[in-house]
Amino acid sequence: MQGDGGDWPALWFSQDAAARLVIARDLTVLAANGHAVALIESGGVISLRDGALATRDRRAGAELSGIVADAGTAPRVGIVGAGSASALLIDCFALGEDPESAVALLLRDLRAAVQIECADLEAMFGVTPGEHQVIVELVKGHSSREIAQEFGKSILTVRTHVKRAYGKIGVKTRGQLFARLLPYLSIR
Repeated sequence: MQGDGGDWPALWFSQDAAARLVIARDLTVLAANGHAVALIESGGVISLRDGALATRDRRAGAELSGIVADAGTAPRVGIVGAGSASALLIDCFALGEDPESAVALLLRDLRAAVQIECADLEAMFGVTPGEHQVIVELVKGHSSREIAQEFGKSILTVRTHVKRAYGKIGVKTRGQLFARLLPYLSIR
């Protein structure tokens, strides 16, 4: 689809802040945006050799090949280089029903800080700005004590925010919170 004389999908792909690639099932790179190229060239677990993705060891190669081979039209997540300092989280899905169709990859460097953005929970669930701030930090994996220290609040204030927000969102545990908020999160 084109509009205004521009190729909007290609423009989005090239300027997206996430590391995105489109590859053939044999790991040949068909397209890669600048962030993917930079991540691949950073000397991590995945490299580019003769126009195809390569890995630094056989185990990582088997992990990558398995993720790509199992890619279907539903998104799938896997890790390449688990246990190493340069492990990558890979979101992938096939770009068609054909078993030989190209595969879209989203690479996430597990060494990099995770950025989590959350929809307006105040409008969605009626939480206060303080409760929203605490919930976002919980989703990032911080403890109540860490949140209290980071924002200069007492631990009791943070726990009160958590308790009230859980009630408004309709959850009782952190696991339920993650499951309930997943549709409202953008993780980079």
